[in-house]
Amino acid sequence: MTVRQEAPSARGARFEIIIAADLMRQGWTVFRSLSPIGRTDLIALKHTALIKVQCRSTLNSWSEAFNGNDVLAVVDAGGGPVRYYFKQHSKARRLFETSEVLKRRKAA
Repeated sequence: MTVRQEAPSARGARFEIIIAADLMRQGWTVFRSLSPIGRTDLIALKHTALIKVQCRSTLNSWSEAFNGNDVLAVVDAGGGPVRYYFKQHSKARRLFETSEVLKRRKAA
């Protein structure tokens, strides 16, 4: 029996669905981008807060993920819990069950 490897685009789409489902569970209304090359993966709306979400499976090159986005949502390859990161304090941050602020490490 051969094991087929998941295509990167299918893997990314799967992560976006996992993150969208988690956001909806928390009461967000979620819209998914139709473009596979767009800079924002999801748009989420809750009360009067509108956020742009970049979905990732790792924190690698996280500063690029914030280019035009408010939130970085990370889910590990095993489909574990979704973690939400903000570059700076945001009013929308309090609308999440859990979240963290990412800061650059200072050079030693």
